[in-house]
Amino acid sequence: MNQQHKYPEITWHKNEYVHVQQALTILKDIISREDKRHEMDQHLTPSMYSLLTNEIIPMLDNELDVDYSDDEITESSMTADEMHTAAWQQHQELHN
Repeated sequence: MNQQHKYPEITWHKNEYVHVQQALTILKDIISREDKRHEMDQHLTPSMYSLLTNEIIPMLDNELDVDYSDDEITESSMTADEMHTAAWQQHQELHN
């Protein structure tokens, strides 16, 4: 019944975000275990629990929540030359 969580494997050549993701997974697991304990049996102090749940975990989640969906990675419908031309025309209009 007590399942071990499989953490992301870390090797020296991985991006540092893998290490941060593993740390976040560990912190979430700690909170999950702490939530199952009776208040008198909890290991974390109330201030540490609050810091993790209200600040650290949400901040790390936010930083790691990058969506590389196909919708965001699309080529512009304008070429670089067209963008520069449009920007130059706008610049001219603003200064005339």
